[in-house]
Amino acid sequence: MAKRVKILVVGDLMLDHYIWGSCERISPEAPVQVVKINNETYTLGGAGNVVRNLLSLGANVSVASVLGDDEAGKKIKEKLAELNVKDELILTEKGRESSIKSRIMASHQQVVRIDKESVVKINLEDELVLKVKENLANFKA
Repeated sequence: MAKRVKILVVGDLMLDHYIWGSCERISPEAPVQVVKINNETYTLGGAGNVVRNLLSLGANVSVASVLGDDEAGKKIKEKLAELNVKDELILTEKGRESSIKSRIMASHQQVVRIDKESVVKINLEDELVLKVKENLANFKA
């Protein structure tokens, strides 16, 4: 068996949140759809999507990123663990909000997307860059 290529993904990890439902009426309060929720799912988004794609191609993948100290950050780490991706190059920043992209899907159509994210400077940027530099020799790409 060929040795799997070790690849480091550096980027913004996000949580993609899908709210699946059906629309059978319009709201009497405003001309908008009323969506009855049937199911909710969470997947990795942003750099996490790249991680999933590389894994599907057979690569040995690690990821470097900064997450918030919140439930979304914990869920992102859980999703990475389910894929056997280590999180030793992921930093957690207190007070930061992890990115969540929520999509409301009704009758197989995206109705709206709601973003929750921090757009402020990453306080741990220098620490992340140092960690990546220290570990770069362990990766082929």
